[in-house]
Amino acid sequence: MNLPARGRAAGKVILLGEHAVVYGRPALAAGLGLGLEVDILPADGPARVESELGDEERLDRLVAAAADAVGVPAQGFVARVRSELPPGAGLGSSAALSIALLRALARAAGRTLAGAEELALGRRLEAIFHGHPSGIDPAAAALGSCFRFVRGEPPAITPLRPACPLPLVVALGDRPRSTGAAVTGLRARWEADRAAHERLFDEVARVVEDGARAAERGDLPALGEAFDRNQELLRALGVSAPDVERLVQAARMSGALGAKLTGGGAGGAAIALAAEPERLAGRLEAQNIRTIVVRVGAAEEAAA
Repeated sequence: MNLPARGRAAGKVILLGEHAVVYGRPALAAGLGLGLEVDILPADGPARVESELGDEERLDRLVAAAADAVGVPAQGFVARVRSELPPGAGLGSSAALSIALLRALARAAGRTLAGAEELALGRRLEAIFHGHPSGIDPAAAALGSCFRFVRGEPPAITPLRPACPLPLVVALGDRPRSTGAAVTGLRARWEADRAAHERLFDEVARVVEDGARAAERGDLPALGEAFDRNQELLRALGVSAPDVERLVQAARMSGALGAKLTGGGAGGAAIALAAEPERLAGRLEAQNIRTIVVRVGAAEEAAA
């Protein structure tokens, strides 16, 4: 292999439609300027990962699967991870790791992964973390831009072009969430009462389309309303949590145009839309809530 080699991928926010996207409805997502880098360096013995992401056994499985996918031996190197993304916050750290690792290993092998191949391999690797994910996270990690996503093989991905960059405040909770647990719990409730859940998923789909139109015409108040409606539906689906509800309520009381959980739910983070995001972040920080200010839809690109 040609070492050292490096790969980078973007973090993400799901703007609207998480969970319903697993059941075939559309969702809106965006890559972040924040991301994750992987350096592949020579080392003796089996391939391993050095990172602060925890769960070493799962990470070692990931690096072995990524090496197999790219066609290189899973030995003689270490994958050193540097992440700007808080783990367990719903910002796509596992998907970013999967894509960055694929890119680094492909470079080490002298290969360039085509877009469709990279997305397919990213979905396969993400399943090591989340079981049966929709694939929206690796798409955001790879594309680094704003898009509409519908699950499939391959998924239907179309660009979303907001009329202006969308100003968001990510409010970080104290309790990390598990996407896999949230997805599994919802699956059990859906199997117990499919009709009721399908109606809720249809409502989410309508909110997603309303939100997409609002973003494309630069109507931030209407997009904020879509955030609030989506959060009500996520609560009805049972994937919110007291920690997230506290963040959402604090953001609304501090002047957000709308707020909702992002990602798997059951803890993690909330996103709030704000005309003046730095002011909103300051008000939340004054309440001992950690924040990240981001603007999405402004031609962000994941570093290939």
